[in-house]
Amino acid sequence: MYHFIVNPTASSGKGMAVWKKTERILKREQVEYEAHILKSAGEVTRLVSDLTGHKENSDDETSLHNTSQTRQENVHLVVLGGDGTLNAVLNGIVSFKHTILSCIRTGSGNDFARNMKVSKSTAAALGHLLKNPKEYTLDYGEVFYEPEGSGGFSSRRFLISSGVGYDADICEEVSRSRLKTVLNKVHLGEMVYVAIGIRQIFTRKAVNAVLSLDEEDIQVPGLFFVAGMNHEREGGGVPFCPDADPTDGLLDVCMVRDMPAWKLLLAVLLVYGKKHLLFHKVSAYRCQRLTVRTDEPQWFHFDGETPCRVRQVEMECKAGLRFRM
Repeated sequence: MYHFIVNPTASSGKGMAVWKKTERILKREQVEYEAHILKSAGEVTRLVSDLTGHKENSDDETSLHNTSQTRQENVHLVVLGGDGTLNAVLNGIVSFKHTILSCIRTGSGNDFARNMKVSKSTAAALGHLLKNPKEYTLDYGEVFYEPEGSGGFSSRRFLISSGVGYDADICEEVSRSRLKTVLNKVHLGEMVYVAIGIRQIFTRKAVNAVLSLDEEDIQVPGLFFVAGMNHEREGGGVPFCPDADPTDGLLDVCMVRDMPAWKLLLAVLLVYGKKHLLFHKVSAYRCQRLTVRTDEPQWFHFDGETPCRVRQVEMECKAGLRFRM
């Protein structure tokens, strides 16, 4: 049975319209399903934890083998929402071994769906999933951070990327911007990232930092931003890491050091053509674990969510996410 997790507010309210179209197809094809219409963002992780955390779906070897009666059933989650909803679902999964994730595009960002080449057409994406599915084992990330004054570390998983500096500043401002809602209504939601991104080039200040890539430390005077990515694109479709492979067990890292504003603007424009690495202050790396330490608190993000400012973030690539489309 399919569990459809529906964010009705995705893309400024278009989520429910996509669900109604999806439900008509499910009924026509006589597909067994259960719909979970979200009422608040906070309930997503709890819901997914309940769905994937039953004894028979636990990754705990003891609980899986302590009785011959134990069933090892898969739970198939189909998310109708954007990257934020997918991130919340990822963070609720208890058993990766027995959970299958799928998605139907509804959000304004849709970077994960774009990276995985999920069709924009609801009918096409659902038809492929129901009749001719392909399954992939994908990497996901986990980020560890210590909010200022908290006295302890927190952690979150991410599907696409986690970053410190410029891209996180954009995400933080987008989350507060009324412009995003306006542009979503005319199907131009991605333009808000471009508009705010250009403004941030002229306003944000670089910081001194130390990057640790596995066992190698790099001193970075004037860090503009750094992102650890499982996929090629983030932030409304920007291909910061064009060679990223979400199945290789490694994070692709894009680091940009401070440059004159006109050069930064040119680099941002050229990134859409995947030519940004021509600049000697734009560097690419690959690692399993990335730690970023800055001399001043910075915004950081995971899949576009910006919880707080920090001085240190550690990102780690993990494997084992079952994705079907």
